[in-house]
Amino acid sequence: MHPYTLYKRGLMTFWYWYVRKLNALWPKITLEGRELVILPGVYKPIENEQASAAYCRPGERVLDLGCGCGVNAIFSAARAREVIAVDISEVAVRNTAENARRLGLTNVRALVSDMFDNVEGRFDLILANPPYIAADFADEEAQFATSVRYLPILFAEAADHLTPGGRLLVQFPAWFRPKIEKLAGQHGLRVAEFRRMPPKSLKLKLLSIAYLQVGFRSAFYLIEPAAAAHAVTPEPEAVKAA
Repeated sequence: MHPYTLYKRGLMTFWYWYVRKLNALWPKITLEGRELVILPGVYKPIENEQASAAYCRPGERVLDLGCGCGVNAIFSAARAREVIAVDISEVAVRNTAENARRLGLTNVRALVSDMFDNVEGRFDLILANPPYIAADFADEEAQFATSVRYLPILFAEAADHLTPGGRLLVQFPAWFRPKIEKLAGQHGLRVAEFRRMPPKSLKLKLLSIAYLQVGFRSAFYLIEPAAAAHAVTPEPEAVKAA
């Protein structure tokens, strides 16, 4: 194994252990007045992920692919007709279901699925927050930040799960824009909109430092089939930073 690969694997192994400890100490986070429980093996949303809800139109069927604690599903539920939240991790699925239950959301359904494997039907909007680090971990709970599979499968299969006029919203670091545009183009898709995520509040900035999660400069990539290039894409409604 290449020395850099060994270094990256060792670093991420430590980071996963560290995050589990922090989540055990701080098992909740409040975003825009909604308190979410975060289980030890689940990613804590500190990048303003809830802003993805601005892209959901009233009455839409939404898929949250890799739901984690359910932040995207929960904030989209107010507008969506139905939200299907899936994750390869059973712990993450339980976490999403618990947060939906605590908030009284009856239109959110969480289930275990390796990407699209157990997903049925088509969706008006697919929400995806892929792992940022390209590293291969077999542990299902160690795939919210590291994966070599997620992006290739996402772009290869997303169009098969979209309704006519459906969109894919990807959250990923801004400096990977050329990579995202290339992947989209290879699969008959196009980036219709690139938008920086809302600035973090002081609370989220401090949490980012504590979780050693700084400098990513995340952005939203709104992606659609290339055939829809001439359609008008409505502007998302503003969502305030937490």
